[in-house]
Amino acid sequence: MIHIRVSTVVRAAVLAAILAGAVWLWVRSERSDAPAIAMCVQLYRAASVHADSLRIDDEIPLQRTKGDLNPLTCGALRANYPKRFAGS
Repeated sequence: MIHIRVSTVVRAAVLAAILAGAVWLWVRSERSDAPAIAMCVQLYRAASVHADSLRIDDEIPLQRTKGDLNPLTCGALRANYPKRFAGS
């Protein structure tokens, strides 16, 4: 019969949890959208009237390369990350 120490299992579980957390932080989409979010927040803060906000909703904050998916507009970013746009 195989004897496995409890401390070995706990160490392995903690290491797996730490690695999973690191991978999750690295691949989450908010990290890759951060520059575009920052640019849109600046644009919204500079908007003085509602018409300016509507115009900014359709702007594409960063140029995407050929292999990227559809470009995100400021309006789409604001809908997906409302906490980041709360003060603007």
